[in-house]
Formats: sequence, structure tokens, C-alpha cells
Amino acid sequence: MNDLALAAVGYLAEGFHLLALHGKRPNPKYHETWDWDNSIHGIPESEDDEAALAAVFADPSTTGVAILIPQHVLVADIDTDAAAELYLDLAGVVPETRTARTPNGLHVWFWAPGADASVWLGDRTLLFKGFGGYVAAPPSRHFDEKGEEDGVYMWMPDARYEPLPKGIEDAIRDARAVDGLQSAYAATPREKNLVLLMENRRWAWKGYGVVDITGLCKAIIDAPEGNQNNMIAWAAMQARDEGVPYDLAMPQLLAAALEGNHPEHRARATIKGAYKRRSRG
Repeated sequence: MNDLALAAVGYLAEGFHLLALHGKRPNPKYHETWDWDNSIHGIPESEDDEAALAAVFADPSTTGVAILIPQHVLVADIDTDAAAELYLDLAGVVPETRTARTPNGLHVWFWAPGADASVWLGDRTLLFKGFGGYVAAPPSRHFDEKGEEDGVYMWMPDARYEPLPKGIEDAIRDARAVDGLQSAYAATPREKNLVLLMENRRWAWKGYGVVDITGLCKAIIDAPEGNQNNMIAWAAMQARDEGVPYDLAMPQLLAAALEGNHPEHRARATIKGAYKRRSRG
């Protein structure tokens, strides 16, 4: 067996489902269509199984092996300077968890109970890939935008899975809340004075007075450089004093801060702090 086939055997032994890659895409020779069941999975049980697996990964058209991301796992795809900056800002420190080095950056694996889909952070700056997606795994070959090989994927020494850092976990929760708010708002009649509130960790429509914080959000977006954090704090306190629930205000104010190019971690901390202070009312 070549290195790709040997790596595939190891991944199968861990219980992963795999794809043979051609470049960054599933090799159409072996995967006309693919899903969780229509993938390479299960430990080879005979010499014929091993030979068939070896043939797939020895094929010149196969350049790599991909792991289908299982449920309860998220993989940070850090491939730009902006993504790296946001990742470090949210994580606080570099987490010691299972990590693969790529020619463009890192794939960082986390144990994330309940995670079942991919999620973008920071206005599509940093992608956490989840169930339904896949990532190329070592020792796959990497190709640039011109289709030219420019390196290989390699595991870094520590292969443990660690939980998501608190800052990243909070950011993902807020990002999913924004998605839920937008989807639910688009599907709900406007004449009903309803808002989404979190109860028992589930979003639900609840009767409430008319809530409109678009003016506060615009003030954050338009705040001049150097005064953005003060404006975020003021807007959050205004929303709090007007009785806007934290779980409704946070995703909207945070989205405005991101649109205004304010650091995500700092904006989130400022909004939380404003809601913890004593209300003037």
C-alpha cells in the first residue's frame, strides 16, 4: 500500500467515513455522487478489501484522502491572515488539539457536542466545518488555484481532541442565533408583535412589544474609528434599558459591530458587560 492507502486504513480504524480526492474535489471516478452512506467506510476485513482500497488510493487520478466530518465535531479552516487573527482573538490562546498543517494554514479539530452543521464567523471570515462537509487529511497533496501542486497536508504532533474554547463557543452560538433570527423573521408576518427568545436553550416566538433596534445598530455601524467601542456600549445599554432581551439584542448588535469592522471578541464582551450593569430604569 502507498502512504495514502495506509493513512486511509488508519482513518477507517478510527471510524471515519472517507472520500478519495482529485485535487480538492471527490474523485469522480469513484464518487459520482457522495453522502454519508455513499463513501468509503468500514475496516477492511479481507485481502480483497485491502486490495480494493489500495487500488483506489494508488490510482494516479487520486491525489488525496478526505474525512467526512462526523456529528459533534467542528474543524476550523484557517487559511487567511484574517481568519487566523479572528481565531486567536476568540480562542485567547492557541488550543492544543488535533491539528493538521496545510500549505495555506491549519485545520484545527474540536470536540463540539451537539454540533451538526458548518458555521461561518466574522462575516464569512472564519469557517468551522461540520457534519455534511469534509476536509482533506494528511498525507493528501495540495494544489493552488492554478491546479499546481504546492505541498502536502501533515499532522502536527498532538492528536487529541479538545473542546471548543469558551470564546469560540460563544461566537458560534451567536452566529447560529443570527441565522435563526434572520430565517424566522423572513418567514413571519410583520403585523404580529413577536420576537424570538431563548427558553430552555431553544428559540421560540413569544408575544412582546414592538422591538426595533435598527437605529442603535446603525449608530454602531456609523461610529467613527476610535469611538466604536463606546458606541457599542451605549447602544447595548439603550437596548437593555428599553427592555430588549439580551438574547435578542446580542446577535443584532454584534452583527452591526462586525459590519463596522470592530473586533468581534471585544464587541461581544462590551455588549455582555452593558447588560450586566445596573439598569437606570
